[in-house]
Amino acid sequence: MRSKPSATGAEIVTGDADIAEGGGEMLVLVQHVEASPADVWDCFTHPDCFKAWWREDAEFDAAPDGRFRAPWAGRAGRDGLAEAQVVAYHPPHGLVMVWANEDWSFDTVVSISIEPDRTGSLVTLEHQGWQAAPEPDRATLLLDHREGWTAHLAQLAHHAKEHDARRKGH
Repeated sequence: MRSKPSATGAEIVTGDADIAEGGGEMLVLVQHVEASPADVWDCFTHPDCFKAWWREDAEFDAAPDGRFRAPWAGRAGRDGLAEAQVVAYHPPHGLVMVWANEDWSFDTVVSISIEPDRTGSLVTLEHQGWQAAPEPDRATLLLDHREGWTAHLAQLAHHAKEHDARRKGH
């Protein structure tokens, strides 16, 4: 594994496993958020708060067996729909979803955990299962998802900080 900071402040950890030997690939991103774990959880699980930092047209029922659906626009004008189902739900510490795009023939797993740190929260996102992606597309999918998740986590950090400040009356 290697770690490097991103421009948004997220620490990006990427697996260097050898796919050809069955090791697979996993994305791990860690985002510091200047908000309490409770406020970060609210921003994940309350629809209005979630839509404010993800996308207005996203649908997410953050509950056991809940569904996630969000359209996306990719490179070169390629659009799609990401879909997931919550398979583990641990308020206020995190959740796990089985994740795929509508045109994929495979599923991946996204795990999100929220833990307190000395100045707020750490949000850790693990996205695994990439070894099931077709070899010609795998590197591009990993790069696209790393960029997308990094952007979403930065938006979460910004919004949750504002949400926390409003709750505290600032």
